[in-house]
Amino acid sequence: MSLKKRIPLIMSILGVVSFIGAILIFALAVPKSNATYKTVLEIIIASLMILLSLLAGLYVWLMRDSEPNFFLFDRAKKRNIPIKNLTFTIVNERMTFFLTMVCESVEQLWNEDVLEHDRKLGYRRVYRPLLAYKMLYDLADKNIATYWELLYNANQATVMSLCSALEQGGEVEMVKAFRYLMENYRATPDKIKDFVEGNQKYIRSRMLGYIKKNIELFY
Repeated sequence: MSLKKRIPLIMSILGVVSFIGAILIFALAVPKSNATYKTVLEIIIASLMILLSLLAGLYVWLMRDSEPNFFLFDRAKKRNIPIKNLTFTIVNERMTFFLTMVCESVEQLWNEDVLEHDRKLGYRRVYRPLLAYKMLYDLADKNIATYWELLYNANQATVMSLCSALEQGGEVEMVKAFRYLMENYRATPDKIKDFVEGNQKYIRSRMLGYIKKNIELFY
């Protein structure tokens, strides 16, 4: 039996023994004790409480590792990987899977303003910036002409939602530049394409950084 599986049993036994022992000490010894004995008794009880607290903390920490995190959970090993081992490859794979949960096609993603579907974007819409990053990243990564056309022909509401989602993720200058290009260069969209492709590496780092910063929200 692994340590993780033994912890609940150990905690239960120690808790019961400590509780019974404390009752017996109070019932039998305290009435007859002097000041020194009471001091020693208080130290013992305090030590037991600290020990129980440490065990409870250890239990919570160990059990947390088995609670699936959307980005950290390794399905083969049935546990979360350390956050230091999280890579963009993993992030990208998980976000590709996430796309299948929020839309049925790339066309729907760009035409139906999925970024405003709050119920699909998690607690406090935590997935919203990631979805916006993913939309732009996939354009550069796949480099399919019909996908680029979806961006060039996106309606104003979708563009504004994309900008808003990026701002939620902490973007400022990128949003200003992207909004300017979309407002002024749709007729000659090469500059828009160059901008997205030129920021591909930056988008990768921002996605990874955003997840690590907010990792507790993905459980």
